[in-house]
Amino acid sequence: MNVNNAIFFATVEENIAAGQQVKITLRGTSMLTTLREGDTLTLAPLDGRPKVGDVVLFRHYGKHLLHRIVKIHGGRITLQGDNCYGVEHAVPEDIVAKLVSVDRIGSTDGPEWDALSRKSLKRKKVKNFFIRWFGSQGRHQLRPWYLFALFFLMWAPLNGVGPVLNNYIMGIRGDHLMHATVFIPCALFFIDLSRHRWLVWVMCVALALLCEGVQYLLPFRKFDVNDLVANTIGVTLGLVAILLVLRAVHKRRQYPDLATP
Repeated sequence: MNVNNAIFFATVEENIAAGQQVKITLRGTSMLTTLREGDTLTLAPLDGRPKVGDVVLFRHYGKHLLHRIVKIHGGRITLQGDNCYGVEHAVPEDIVAKLVSVDRIGSTDGPEWDALSRKSLKRKKVKNFFIRWFGSQGRHQLRPWYLFALFFLMWAPLNGVGPVLNNYIMGIRGDHLMHATVFIPCALFFIDLSRHRWLVWVMCVALALLCEGVQYLLPFRKFDVNDLVANTIGVTLGLVAILLVLRAVHKRRQYPDLATP
């Protein structure tokens, strides 16, 4: 039987407030791989203050979500689905109930659940590190450092310094491979400057042309059209990879609903 979510969760909150446990069926994939769609979950009133690692049902902009607490700072609680990139913020009053049992796994106080939670939190630390530095704010902070490193590699008098790059690696000249590699991250730091992806590509290629054009004016460097081609290939590969990642991230940001059994 289909039940309106607002009515259903109003009933859930009433039962939880009365000190009762409630069973619901999970719909959605935001808690993979810990929880699966179709799992029967048992929720209970909090038996104390929420803590990092708890999976809780909470209110978020008119919806009810079931995600894991990843950080508590003062009265601010940060939550994140095990399969999500984005986070939510709540206050203790938004927490409705705590997950205490999963039909497929057993009690959340058992060793199997503890092992799953530890693995999830470790994955989150790695995932959140990349979100921190390669999200919008992190890219903005890293952009000048990338440009500095790029201009240094392209314009500094490095001839004769380091390994010889005129040899071949899998049929590709080493210097061309190096040029392509340093331009692969370029689109990452320019992707926020325009909603039009083709314009991002044009800006990055223009930067590649600038780097090679200045080399033409430097007495200790030389302009090479093959290097420009390698730069453009690097830009293109980087942009394609970013677009594929953004597509995957967009799919994972869809919040799940929770359904009645």
